[in-house]
Amino acid sequence: MNTENDQAQHFANVWGKLTAPVKPSEDGLRIYREEAERFSDKRILILGATPELVDMAVESGAEKIVSIERFPGVVAAMRQLGKKDWSSVDMVIGNWLEDRPDFHSAFNCILCDGGLLFLEYPAQWGQLFRIVRTYLEPDGVFVAKEWAEPPGIWDYDRMLQDHVAAFKEEASRLNLEQKHRAYIKLLSELRIIVFVNATQDDGSFDQDLLIERSDRLIEKFEKEFPDNSMIGITHAAFKYLARSQPGTTDTVAGVRYDRTSELLAQNGFESRYFPLPDPPIPDSNYMFAAKLSE
Repeated sequence: MNTENDQAQHFANVWGKLTAPVKPSEDGLRIYREEAERFSDKRILILGATPELVDMAVESGAEKIVSIERFPGVVAAMRQLGKKDWSSVDMVIGNWLEDRPDFHSAFNCILCDGGLLFLEYPAQWGQLFRIVRTYLEPDGVFVAKEWAEPPGIWDYDRMLQDHVAAFKEEASRLNLEQKHRAYIKLLSELRIIVFVNATQDDGSFDQDLLIERSDRLIEKFEKEFPDNSMIGITHAAFKYLARSQPGTTDTVAGVRYDRTSELLAQNGFESRYFPLPDPPIPDSNYMFAAKLSE
């Protein structure tokens, strides 16, 4: 992938082969939409270029929409996948953790879908919260989705076995197109199951375990589902998504809401909690809506 166009095609191919809970779910989009609709004159900043969020912002009739993303190839890919007219969207290439004075007090709604997963906790999370605080208008809201393993006993091997068995049983009754959609759903959910029992005490993910599991699933599914189109879905979920560097993943930390809300409070926010029913583990995906403390 030597050119931006090559990168764009690659990222679009990967994102296009996945669904919720990796992508925003309908429940999550509803919460983003409801929080944004509190403002008649919406000025929205999106951290990342998640096409579902950009489309939602465009559809909302926001007077100002800015999306900030580090990689030009990702921006080009997400623009390809967007279903709305993005001509009014200001696409900025940049690092979320670098303060931009021109953004100060410029937005009443800041959105981020899963971006905290890619930042170190608590240092980079706190840094981002402080920056977001300066970007918000006094009555603005910061809405984000995060993943964290909820309390309980979760058996990775059993969950993997049960999900694959359920897919195989269902697939026996489906035509090829339906089977591919079911396989996308299966692998998107397994991409979350990979995180089970992989969170360390400090909130960081055990990278060796994530890599080991992902590589084993690639090998397993290449053998069990050798059709080229299904191999492409397998590679999207486990070989390419959030694996830009060898020997590690791009997903860094998953922290439950109690610790997230505490860090938000330390940085001048009061927040509300929205657990999501997203499969495969209800309440593992959650959202918060944070306002500046009075």
